[in-house]
Amino acid sequence: MNTVLLGLMCLLTMSGAFATKKFEIDNTDTIPITSQFNQQSYELYVRLPKGYNKSNKAYPLILINDTSYSIATASGILHLIEGRDVEEVVVVGISYSIGTDKLFSRTRDYTPTYAPKETGGHSLAAQKVSGQADDYVKFISKQVLPLVFDRYRINQYRKTFVGHSYGGLLGTYILLTTPTLFESYILGSPSYWYDDEVIFNIESKYAEKNQSLPAEVFVYAGGNEGVIQRDLHKFVEVLKSRQYKKFKLSSKIIPNTSHFSVFALLLTDGLIGLYGK
Repeated sequence: MNTVLLGLMCLLTMSGAFATKKFEIDNTDTIPITSQFNQQSYELYVRLPKGYNKSNKAYPLILINDTSYSIATASGILHLIEGRDVEEVVVVGISYSIGTDKLFSRTRDYTPTYAPKETGGHSLAAQKVSGQADDYVKFISKQVLPLVFDRYRINQYRKTFVGHSYGGLLGTYILLTTPTLFESYILGSPSYWYDDEVIFNIESKYAEKNQSLPAEVFVYAGGNEGVIQRDLHKFVEVLKSRQYKKFKLSSKIIPNTSHFSVFALLLTDGLIGLYGK
């Protein structure tokens, strides 16, 4: 009996030694927040630079979505290049809404128009909640940014929006509807095909009333992205033809990359382009 008990004790000790815990990104705070505009709950992931607690300076802000992959990618990239190739920055990631399928969450929050018959999205079921980007943008401008400004030292005149795929569509929508919300944008593989290329109509309406577009934009697509690459070229040509004042645009096709493999490369390039030392 003593032998059996001793064996059980050893097993319990070993199980405790090998107990798992969730991986956490260094220097990153998690803040719960509920939107007043769509009543959805989210988490903010605030990644601070290494020197944050040793300085009194205000840092540029990078706001990023699709945090199931983007926040870890951004953190890894910055771990390598921050303070060397680029300035130190604060990264704020907004999670998908808590308790919602991520494909439904991003369809609801990142698309500008209701398009229930759009077959290029995640699913027709997800499309039933599409077109609520206005509420999401209000959430960012009225709640997320004020909270971050209140709790952290942020240079409020150096804010960058990062978006990929639907997130790139969202970033372009923000650019054309609330152009002063961010000073710069890194937009990857934007879904300009969405809802019969409705983003072109949105841009046209903006151009009818405005001669300036105060922003610096880096936009990218992967070399293997056929339709997205085509639409990106088209959109870039439209923007160039407007000759907007106070507008800077850089576009790149990154060779031998797909819709998914391009993200880390474009984010690195965009960060160096905007914040290179």
